[in-house]
Amino acid sequence: MNIFLKKTEDRSKPNRRDFLVQSTAASLGLTSVINSLAQLKLIGSAAASGAGDYKALVCFFLNGGNDSNNLLIPATSGPARTDYQNGRGVLSITDAEFDYTPANATNGYWNGSSISTSAVSSRITPQNAASAYEPTNRTAGYLSGGLALHPGAYPLKTLFDSDDLAFICNVGTLIGTTSVTRANFNTLPAAAKPPQLFSHSDQQVQWQSSLPDQPFSRGWGGKIADLLAGLNSGDLSMSVSIAGVNSFQVAYDQPAYFMNSAGTVSALSGLTGGSPSTSYGGALRNVNLQPTYSNPQSLPGNKYNPLAALSSGADPLAATNYQHTAAGWRLRAIEQMMALQHASLFDNGYNGAPENARITEGLVGNALAQTLNADASSTMDVHFNNWFPNNLYNPRIPDIASQMRTVARLIAGRSALSNTRQIFFVQLGGWDTHTSQIPGTTVTGHYSLVNQMSRSIRAFKDAMDAIGMWDKVMLFSASDFTRTLTPNKNDATGGSDHAWGGHMFVTGGAVKGRNIYGRFPDLTINGGIDCTGNRGRWIPSTSTDQVFASIAKWFGCADGQIGTVLPNFTRFQADLSTGTLNSKNLNFIDFTV
Repeated sequence: MNIFLKKTEDRSKPNRRDFLVQSTAASLGLTSVINSLAQLKLIGSAAASGAGDYKALVCFFLNGGNDSNNLLIPATSGPARTDYQNGRGVLSITDAEFDYTPANATNGYWNGSSISTSAVSSRITPQNAASAYEPTNRTAGYLSGGLALHPGAYPLKTLFDSDDLAFICNVGTLIGTTSVTRANFNTLPAAAKPPQLFSHSDQQVQWQSSLPDQPFSRGWGGKIADLLAGLNSGDLSMSVSIAGVNSFQVAYDQPAYFMNSAGTVSALSGLTGGSPSTSYGGALRNVNLQPTYSNPQSLPGNKYNPLAALSSGADPLAATNYQHTAAGWRLRAIEQMMALQHASLFDNGYNGAPENARITEGLVGNALAQTLNADASSTMDVHFNNWFPNNLYNPRIPDIASQMRTVARLIAGRSALSNTRQIFFVQLGGWDTHTSQIPGTTVTGHYSLVNQMSRSIRAFKDAMDAIGMWDKVMLFSASDFTRTLTPNKNDATGGSDHAWGGHMFVTGGAVKGRNIYGRFPDLTINGGIDCTGNRGRWIPSTSTDQVFASIAKWFGCADGQIGTVLPNFTRFQADLSTGTLNSKNLNFIDFTV
């Protein structure tokens, strides 16, 4: 069913307040949700001609504020490394930790044929020249020692080395009406700075809407879905969340479909099983057909009519799509009740909710069935098992990996959905690392989060390669904010606090990988771009709008539609021309792919 998921609550994850704010702010209270769901059947009717390609966009949200100062790290020696060590204190990743040998097979990495415990390195060598990503107010040798990723991000390093992943430095929410500097930060009017800069809930909404200076109404992903809905001909919404309610996918006409991370679809009670063993398989003759409740005179090729007349003879359901079984008769009765028309608009709206739940269950069930093995496992499991060796985590496949596997299965089963555009939302919580950020093992603290994230994304890449869809996928990371460079304690219980601009990454076949984009921050605390005080809270050098605009263009938005998706974009950047993108060091996408 189309369910709203709530995971085990912690301080960094959505709570009841988040749910109410995100749903009501979008004019989607409970009754509105029911009425909006009824529109799902109509979405596919506006399919645009000639749109035969497929693209999937995946928002990988790091809920709680990822400490990206410990994701992309100055290495070896040099001014940036010195600033990093001086500022990080007990949170510093030592240079020796970038080159290591997995302790045993449990911590090993998939090398294409087996789990390897050979020595690895998380150091990276970007293709673009150092001058392209060093801060303009520092000397050319600021990053002379090079860069490395967190040791737990070795799987991401493999993507970086294969030109499939890039980092964008010091990205954050900005208003754009006035340049923010350390000198003017405290004197600028409130309207010139994002409100509630260091608040989890506010910054999550601002990242997912890219509109800090306006009341929330839609997410920028939801806006794209509304604009490009005509590219899809299926009944399933363009937006699918595997991680519950979020602001990113809130839309007017394309409300997100919510799934659980297990990748299972629950049919109506008593109507599962049969042959084939998919939802409603025991009740239907052709499970690939979906019901249409409008009793049309001309029936589309992918639909069946619950109101079809009975035949005479031993099998009265012979001319229908229902099996002449108890399950077939039961489902026919239910769907005929759904097809009834009511004089009351409220009754019709109420009736629309189960209708669309039935349609989406069938569609998603058929899409998932394409990667279903006879033993109920998934053909995608192998790629995730490869990157999550036995005994590394319990359960073996953590929830975020299950979320990514479900996304992979839906992309593999895209033909059943008849959609050429899909927007997915996945989420890993727990990044609010105020205490014990570095406990020293691969399965606890910040290390564990980076480890799960990196292995999940690399396994997803392998799954896409296996079905030839990597060039059609783009995944980007997002988070509330990064965290202070300085620790809040000087012992092992130390962590980091809420900050501002941080590093994000993008990966996919269209990404111009093995590059560092944006501007790497000046890591001088109590100076440079430390916005206030001496904690190392970086003023962003690149706005979220600039990054998201390029992603929206790749996904299919015309240049003239960017202003609808990201109204503040031109405050930061004139256009998306090659010359402008090069001048901003943001030319990270090959738009021809």
